[in-house]
Amino acid sequence: MENKPSKPVIVKTMIATKKSVTVKMLGKVKRDLPVSILQQGYNMRQKSLWVSEAIESLLAVKDWEGALLSELETKTEVQDVFTIPTDVIRLINKEIIRVESISPRLKANTSSIIRAAINRRLLGFYRKSP
Repeated sequence: MENKPSKPVIVKTMIATKKSVTVKMLGKVKRDLPVSILQQGYNMRQKSLWVSEAIESLLAVKDWEGALLSELETKTEVQDVFTIPTDVIRLINKEIIRVESISPRLKANTSSIIRAAINRRLLGFYRKSP
């Protein structure tokens, strides 16, 4: 029996394009979230899309960091998990560094930015990004 060289095996690796993020929030916000998502024409499988759009909308607003003021006193009760695109995570991380350099007292972090974005969208402050 002759040993034939085997064909090279090409293994495709998937690069994660999304990241799961756990966010602590008020119980009322977690209860209101599905209602708003459904009212705006999304389904619950699109919850993370809804949140990602809210983040992009918030960060597109000039002086958006003022929205973090309300997060300073938030007593979180529950948590929820969202799958956020890595490009949005990179944008959040860039903004955290920027906000920390200009106003460290705002204590910008991933959770506080996502909470602020969700709260703003629940209140009706949302514009679809171009």
